[in-house]
Amino acid sequence: MKMIDSLRRSGRNLRSAKMRTLLTALAIGVGSLTLTLTLAASQGARDYTARLVSSNFDPKAVIAAKDKAFFEGPNTSKPQEYSSNLATSTRSGGLLKQFDSKDIATIKALPHVVKVVENYELSSQFITREGAKKYTGAIIVYDAAQKPIIKAGTAPEVLPNDSVLMPDDYLDLLKFTSAEEAVGKTVTMQVQQITGQTQAKDYKIVGVTTKSSLSVGFVPTGLYVSEAEARSINTFVNDGTVLANLVPSAIVRGDGVSADTLKGEIIKAGYQARTAKDLQEFITQIVNILGIIIAVFGFITLIASFFGVVNTQYISVLERTREIGLMKALGMGRRTVSWLFIIEATWIGFLGAALGAGLAIGLGILLNPWISKKINFGSEHLLIFKPAQIIALIVFLMIVTTLAGLLPARKAAKQDPIEALRTE
Repeated sequence: MKMIDSLRRSGRNLRSAKMRTLLTALAIGVGSLTLTLTLAASQGARDYTARLVSSNFDPKAVIAAKDKAFFEGPNTSKPQEYSSNLATSTRSGGLLKQFDSKDIATIKALPHVVKVVENYELSSQFITREGAKKYTGAIIVYDAAQKPIIKAGTAPEVLPNDSVLMPDDYLDLLKFTSAEEAVGKTVTMQVQQITGQTQAKDYKIVGVTTKSSLSVGFVPTGLYVSEAEARSINTFVNDGTVLANLVPSAIVRGDGVSADTLKGEIIKAGYQARTAKDLQEFITQIVNILGIIIAVFGFITLIASFFGVVNTQYISVLERTREIGLMKALGMGRRTVSWLFIIEATWIGFLGAALGAGLAIGLGILLNPWISKKINFGSEHLLIFKPAQIIALIVFLMIVTTLAGLLPARKAAKQDPIEALRTE
């Protein structure tokens, strides 16, 4: 019997037991549905992570820190060795070694470094303007390379010391009717020392920023000031303390070299460094772990489906014992008989896998807009279906069911034609 004839005959046999075939295929379909959605969600999360990192971190820059714990979190389980530049970080809530002026000078002197932007951890006592209430907020060092999204006004290459960029979160709070109205107006920001002494200063709003769906959630809300202004505020707020001349981290940019090369130079100088690529890999690793956990449940379903196919095919062999005996009596070989049942199992795998994948794609199309709205993805989608992944999954499930059909097929092939024909 030719292969095409075996395919047709297997298809007819499955159609003769439609309900049993459908139920067995549905069991495979559940696993296919779960795995297809897992692959789509993992792909969507990885793509989103790539866009997230590229939108919030300059891929050509390197984030440098004195302490490894700045990236990995402080170890609070045991006492730390004293250092003159050890201070509490508001970012991590633990004691971290921080850069002093000598460290910054060392980094600036590295061969390919062209710019170092110092990142201070500062917050205002309050931000206000005439006729408005007082509100707290962070003081963020402005970095034009991060390309903030401007709602009104401009994002200058160099921000003057008496100017700020203000997030649109403050518009209603400070009684601005629109972002355009706020541009050119003045806000007052007051900071306070530990001793209680305060310093208030007026700043001109040159631009109003807004968040995108790719904004990192842990970036604080506050006014953007120039690096020099942030350094001046830091000196005042921490006057007389160890923090007065310290900075937790810095953004380092080079010229003519890759971010990885620049990272290597900084590490060689004795500091810690991470690139945007490192941050992306870290987040992607977490996404992959979550994907694996979900996929495990899909594979558990497949294991149950595997034995379901074995059981279905065994029942089919028993029901068709006389048919098997007749085929053998008419000259059909053991291998051909075996192939009939193996192909039937493969057909079941294809039907179940295609059904599950198709249902997953349909659900994805329906759910993507709702999911994007709920988790603030904007126009992006969480579930991204890749044809190559779906085809590979269908082939994999066909292989699984083919293996499930081997034992029943072997039993059918070993049937004695005379004994089979005697079966009632």
